[in-house]
Amino acid sequence: MTTGSAVAVAEDGEALAYRVAGDSTRTPMLTAHGLVSSVHHWTFFTPHYAAHRPVVSWEYRGHGGQRVPRDLAAISVAQFADDAAAVWRATGLAPAIVVGLSFGVQVALEIWHRHPGAVRALVLICGTPGHPLDRVSSARALRGATTALLRGLGRQRGLAMRMLGLLRTQSGVRLARELAFRSGGAHRDACPPEVLDGLFAHVAGLDPELVGNVMAAYLEHTAEDVLATITVPTLIIAADGDQLAPLATAERMQRAIPGSRLVVFPGHSHLVQVEKPAEVHAAIDRFLADHAL
Repeated sequence: MTTGSAVAVAEDGEALAYRVAGDSTRTPMLTAHGLVSSVHHWTFFTPHYAAHRPVVSWEYRGHGGQRVPRDLAAISVAQFADDAAAVWRATGLAPAIVVGLSFGVQVALEIWHRHPGAVRALVLICGTPGHPLDRVSSARALRGATTALLRGLGRQRGLAMRMLGLLRTQSGVRLARELAFRSGGAHRDACPPEVLDGLFAHVAGLDPELVGNVMAAYLEHTAEDVLATITVPTLIIAADGDQLAPLATAERMQRAIPGSRLVVFPGHSHLVQVEKPAEVHAAIDRFLADHAL
């Protein structure tokens, strides 16, 4: 296995850090990680698949220690999808199996929508096609008020920095961990502690306006109308204990995407891919074998 780090250039000139692990001629994989997260959520995934094929991991602009983007107001799911395509082009690899996790499912669907030539197949893990607040209320007023609040809070840098700073304290981390457990964002007994700790440390180091704008973009975006257009093999993975991307959402995606396959992990959470990595990899492996990928 070979591993190399590099930088791609987005359409607007923004630098995008990425890493390629593995060097075989088999169909490559391109990952899209979760909301205000980082590539560390692929801790088990990347070495498993890099033993057999190239795996391209990349950071959203402003994430993973990269500098704050020049135009924070332009942050959107579509922009992240364009960034993914720029990374893919920089690798020179064949069309990829695009693997999206959580928020990365929205990014993956938008990659298909905007850059179908980059996509050989889709693996969608514990995510939603968009408008995640709809499970509470589909009222546009609620969505608009919430996104405006998030963007406004991000611009209140002093207050936002203090709030993010709580994730550098023991009490703040304990509270965040408990919220993750109670929301179905992580399984209390199965989620490796270092995964959540790594996530909280990463979020604490992000620019507050970036955090607000990315979270607003997550709530504003929808790819519902894209689902029926998908013509590549698609695997959807869900966990029935996931309250952030409920099973009903995965079932709706499966019905809307022609020929798609749904695999459900009972008793697990939003982070099933790090809680049951061997089982999740086995489900993906079966899908890849069935489609000669």
